Amino acid sequence: MNPFHQPPYFVDLLNSQQEPSGSSQVPIFSTQFSEAPFYGGDTLGGTPGDTSAERKERNKWSPTDDIVLISAWLNTSKDPVVGNEQKSGAFWKRIVDYVAKSDKVDRSVVREPSHCKNRWQKVNDIVQKFCGSYAAATREKASGQNEDDVLKRAYEIYYNDHNKKKFTLAHAWRELRYDQKWCDLSLAKTDATCKKRKGEDDSYISTFVADDPANTRPPGVKAAKGKGKKRVDEGKDVVELQTIWEIKEKDNANKLTLSNRRILENLIAKKDPLSPTEQALKEKLISDMLAN
Repeated sequence: MNPFHQPPYFVDLLNSQQEPSGSSQVPIFSTQFSEAPFYGGDTLGGTPGDTSAERKERNKWSPTDDIVLISAWLNTSKDPVVGNEQKSGAFWKRIVDYVAKSDKVDRSVVREPSHCKNRWQKVNDIVQKFCGSYAAATREKASGQNEDDVLKRAYEIYYNDHNKKKFTLAHAWRELRYDQKWCDLSLAKTDATCKKRKGEDDSYISTFVADDPANTRPPGVKAAKGKGKKRVDEGKDVVELQTIWEIKEKDNANKLTLSNRRILENLIAKKDPLSPTEQALKEKLISDMLAN
């Protein structure tokens, strides 16, 4: 007798418990489950089916985005009330808020502080390099050339000096080229040093970091007052020095007048005939005295 042989009634009972072969129903205790596609943590905020290339394309910075970012940086960095003594994270958080509130950007694209900071640093670096190319083109400007000729030459210089890369941030350059604060930072970049305030935590912004203009801050109220006081003091010093000089000149003039008067008196009192030189001196002294 086959020990594995099952009675017919047992086989029928077993078959009656099976699901039809065409059913897609998952057994109650099955380990299978439904899962949405996962793309690097974007399941909660992206469009289902987005590829990494699609997300990258969607998050690109357009010229309008750049202009809004530049405006945010300029306005935030020039604010002496909130722009000074704040941590770097807070500074970029304010810029993110500024960008997010703009009607000119796509609000469906979420920008983090790190995104804005990285983009600003890239734009700032490239525009500064192009400013150097433009300055070189301006120095080469020949008679009869106009602004378009200079700009064309600047593009050529940039292309040749930077690994054959084209300059594509003209919109950013036009926004920044005449801004005084940005120009000052760019000019100071070559010789500025990064100095921390004594005892200050590393998380705070340095006093002046020209290599990363995003980290610079406008002068605070105390600094502005101190600078104003320094200018007043310097002005007082100049006035005092000028006054002393005028007094000294007047004193020297009085001494010279007194000396000339004594010489004239001696010449007049002289009993012997005057020599031609003495006679000429006498006449000159009399003429000068009458003129005064």
